[in-house]
Amino acid sequence: MRRIALLALAVASVWAQQKQPAPPAGLAVTKATLHFKQEEGPAIAGNYEYYAGELLYLSFRISGFKTVKDSVDLRWQLVGVDPEGLLLAPPANGAVKEEISYNDKDWLPKVAYTLPLPAQLPPGVYKLKIQVADENAQAAADREVEFKVGGRPLPRPERFSVLSLGFYRQESDRQPMEKAAYRAGETLLARFQMAGFQMGEKNRFDVSYGLSILGASGKVLYSQDDAAADSGAPFYPRRMLNGALTLNLTAGVQPAEYTLVVKAKDRVGQTEAEARARFQVVP
Repeated sequence: MRRIALLALAVASVWAQQKQPAPPAGLAVTKATLHFKQEEGPAIAGNYEYYAGELLYLSFRISGFKTVKDSVDLRWQLVGVDPEGLLLAPPANGAVKEEISYNDKDWLPKVAYTLPLPAQLPPGVYKLKIQVADENAQAAADREVEFKVGGRPLPRPERFSVLSLGFYRQESDRQPMEKAAYRAGETLLARFQMAGFQMGEKNRFDVSYGLSILGASGKVLYSQDDAAADSGAPFYPRRMLNGALTLNLTAGVQPAEYTLVVKAKDRVGQTEAEARARFQVVP
């Protein structure tokens, strides 16, 4: 009888251990989801690539929080960073303060966030860093969500440079002309990029550019020192600037080969750069 009693006690002890509720999980960020094109949209595919200027939609829930006097007191902060760790936008933050009842025992607070991606982003793997804090439990948790950005790499020259100078027939053209040729009376259109400029405090940049037209002998036929300028201080740094020039070729321009010289100035870095390209005026 004693053995049976001991066995029954052991079985009862095991049964009691099995019936004990599991300890509550700690504070955590759960169900973090990147949504396709809109809030509450379907989750993006694993190979999805964002592009500069696109809107990113994220949602997540917070679990494992502590309730005190039927009240929840949570804080959250979120930042997006590029592959170099630079912030994409100022940190976003918020709070969840709610009174809950027994019927809300399975309720998990949900946070929705929309991030406008900057206008210029190099391709690579980016991160969203989420931090949450439970004021009632004096606990904190964090999580990272990765996303991909596609597109062409941005130029990163060692010094201030004028790049990809080319001639175009009209504004809507995406590719430069293979052979730059205009007729007298038409409008010359040139496009180029400027990169490698220095930035001051708060990502401040200040670049200007002008042009000269040289004849076949190298003589300056036309010049405009400050044709245009671009400056600003964006939160996320600009790595490249687009430039464009137009010039009306008057009816008296003689058919010949000419050279366009683009001269750019980096006013922050106090440096200059230029690029040259030939074009023809044909009969």
